[in-house]
Amino acid sequence: MDRKRILEIGLQMEESAFEFYTNAVERVDHPGTKQMLRELAAEEAHHIELFTQALEGKDVQFGTDAPTPGQDLKIGETTEAPALKPGADSADILLIAIKAEMRAIQFYSASAVTFEGTDTGRMLLDLVKEEEAHKGRLERIYDDEYLQQN
Repeated sequence: MDRKRILEIGLQMEESAFEFYTNAVERVDHPGTKQMLRELAAEEAHHIELFTQALEGKDVQFGTDAPTPGQDLKIGETTEAPALKPGADSADILLIAIKAEMRAIQFYSASAVTFEGTDTGRMLLDLVKEEEAHKGRLERIYDDEYLQQN
């Protein structure tokens, strides 16, 4: 797959994530979860901007200020996510988001291998760090709000 196609797919993924997080804010109850989803939507909007710039041929960097993901709780790896339905609860929405972040991590990681040692490869690896941080935040709030209570 060539650079342009990877950037186009990445842009589509980020647009989808932005839309999901924006809509999910209205579907969750916990104020902390609402705030985190707003923050993730803003970060995805920034990714959209950077992907757009990259497609225009501009030099961009992802992940330069990404927080470290912290301990990987592996919730996404050990828990199935339900399908997104109109009645999905907050826990379901978080699981769906965790799985989406995992797919992004996998795509960007695999794509970075194709461009190893290039600016594009470094950009994709930086983006992996940001998506790992998103997954970590989602897993921590899921653990705090849903696993610890049960």
